[in-house]
Amino acid sequence: MDFKKLAPEQKQAYLADIERILTSRRLFLKSNFSLPDLAEETGIKLHNLSYLINSERGLSFSDYMHLWRIRHFKERLNDSEWKDLTLEKMTAACGFKSRATCWRAFIKLAGQTPSECLNLARGIQSRSNANF
Repeated sequence: MDFKKLAPEQKQAYLADIERILTSRRLFLKSNFSLPDLAEETGIKLHNLSYLINSERGLSFSDYMHLWRIRHFKERLNDSEWKDLTLEKMTAACGFKSRATCWRAFIKLAGQTPSECLNLARGIQSRSNANF
């Protein structure tokens, strides 16, 4: 099947299946999760899967996974289970392989660092932004 010739509704149906699988199995939390892994999980051929993510979401596979991880991070920020975790442990629990990868992804996709996101969610002003 040539995914480039699919109707927009069909592409959206495939994407909905991909997102349902990612959500239900929380595959994005695996730091070593790869495009071939997702192809195996969904039954969609590797090149078709890559095409769908690139053309319909405008993201590379790695940025697509980073976006899922960032969403998960934001959803969990005020969980009591995360209250005493370090920022590095929080981001690792979201599937980020390293601090550098995480910071780059946050700046690129969320427009802020993980620590800025955490501070905003918890109502903490940075010293440079505090009004004295």
